Amino acid sequence: MLQEEQTVSFQPINYEGRVPWYVDLFLVYLLYVLLTTIANLIRVTWTLRKHRKSQDSEWESCHSRVRSIRNFSHLTFLLAVVVLSWNATNILADVSMEKVHSFSYVAARLSQALVPFLMGIIFCAGQFCCAMFLESFLRRGRPRLDQKANKTELTVE
Repeated sequence: MLQEEQTVSFQPINYEGRVPWYVDLFLVYLLYVLLTTIANLIRVTWTLRKHRKSQDSEWESCHSRVRSIRNFSHLTFLLAVVVLSWNATNILADVSMEKVHSFSYVAARLSQALVPFLMGIIFCAGQFCCAMFLESFLRRGRPRLDQKANKTELTVE
């Protein structure tokens, strides 16, 4: 009797505002990084398979490409954090100016702000795994290179 019948309705907030320019720029960067990583991966594997009797210059070229992939993974992580921070700053600025009427609006905006961040983290993890795989591949190939170089030096002397 004391309880009143209350109906709780859930009305999702559909925030369809314009995507900020820096998010679009970050997505273009992610596309560039994806294409660059794939190209470097193909170049390194092609070089190592094509030249089983690789020279030091080829090995160094492959190693620099792998370092480039690893460096891009670090940069991708930092840019993902910057984009998330910038989005959060804009959302909190809206809250402080009292343009926001409800918590659900803020939650909807924050969830949309997490999408580019998560995309950046996924790309970052993929790049880092790719770099680690290629580094282990290069490390396994390097001792064979050194052994072949030592054999050729002994036969020359």
